Amino acid sequence: MSGPSLRGLTSWHSDWSTLRVAVVGLGATGFAIVDTLVERGATVMAVALDADNDVVRIMDVLGATSVMSQDAQERIHALEGFDPHLAVLSPGISEDDPVVGALRKRRVPLWSDVDFAWRVRDKSPAVSAWVLIAGDQTGVRIADVANRMLHAGGVRALVAGFSATPLLDALRDPHDYDTLLVVATDTQVSRLARHEPGGRSPLMAVCVDSDVSFSGGALYDGVRLGCVYRKGPGGTMPLVIDADVVDGARAIGLGSDSPGMSDIGIVEGIVVDRAFIEDRENLALEITTLTELAEAGWAIATDLPVVLGAIAIARGHDVSPEVIAQVLNMPESPLSSELNGAP
Repeated sequence: MSGPSLRGLTSWHSDWSTLRVAVVGLGATGFAIVDTLVERGATVMAVALDADNDVVRIMDVLGATSVMSQDAQERIHALEGFDPHLAVLSPGISEDDPVVGALRKRRVPLWSDVDFAWRVRDKSPAVSAWVLIAGDQTGVRIADVANRMLHAGGVRALVAGFSATPLLDALRDPHDYDTLLVVATDTQVSRLARHEPGGRSPLMAVCVDSDVSFSGGALYDGVRLGCVYRKGPGGTMPLVIDADVVDGARAIGLGSDSPGMSDIGIVEGIVVDRAFIEDRENLALEITTLTELAEAGWAIATDLPVVLGAIAIARGHDVSPEVIAQVLNMPESPLSSELNGAP
């Protein structure tokens, strides 16, 4: 299939107007993809099993085509007639979806919503740094706690992605954020493109969930500051080893044992940072204690990876140990469900 080159589509300000783009799935993220593409002048067709009636009506207003059908062959036939140059997959679409298989057979380039979002992240002059956080519910909890730490430390942050503001909506938000905490499901991570010129380059990437179903180091590709991983059996160090990072980025291990240089861990019941201090070889910085965390309501056996992951993100943004401890040791800390609360 021939068509416009996709190589130059690395910016919000690139020319998207010559493209016919298929969007597979029309939930909140799928609609955000459509809305963004239409705003950039692309011709868009969305296909899905179903969608909210209001969303379908808005699609008509936008001038985008929508094909809703339980019949996979009907959706495939519509796309064949549309003849897309590119397809962007919503995170809820399975790799086993017949539409995905048909697009692959026709050699239509398939992008994840995260990779598309990275390419259009520069709508505003102030481009936010990204922290990619993997792990569904574990990722959501890390983002929640890290977000509160960052706000408390004066860092303008927003949680986007899974269970939060759709990433593309966050990128088009008129507010300027220093950092976007991007929570990605295993499916989204498994679809991340690898080794592309001008590809993703997040400030940090975090994965502490030993039950992740994706493989390979795509999550950590392009990281500029820190690859945060879980140490020990079942840990995520192999993903870091497989990654292609920017020179100077470091691997930051999290564990319940005494931390090595560049790690965050526990020494005699004290949570310490050896990752974000100048003399990492000889010193460790106290953050809080396991006793204080338990008194605040944290379940140490299960919550510690979440706590350490959030600490790593906050320390990567120069939030002080005192501020971090204040957030962690508030009794309501483990119970908060607000992802984007005010500072």
